[in-house]
Amino acid sequence: MKTKRRKPVVSRTKKKTTRVTVDFPVAQHRKLKATAALEGVTLQEYIRSRVIKESQGTDISDRELKPIVKKIIEENRDALKRLANK
Repeated sequence: MKTKRRKPVVSRTKKKTTRVTVDFPVAQHRKLKATAALEGVTLQEYIRSRVIKESQGTDISDRELKPIVKKIIEENRDALKRLANK
């Protein structure tokens, strides 16, 4: 018996996102997860709310971002070359 393939549901209001990975010590992860549970939210929701609260009003335009990225690249050129040659 063949199973029908479902078409993926794409939300029209879905915003573009990017993934960030952050490593926490096990004890810190447990504490964060417990705190989130006490507030009745997921760990992801809890961390997002804290990060957004801290960075409120600090949006940066592409024009402002370009010189910052350029400076980071210049300061780390040697490390970037080493990574590229691996």
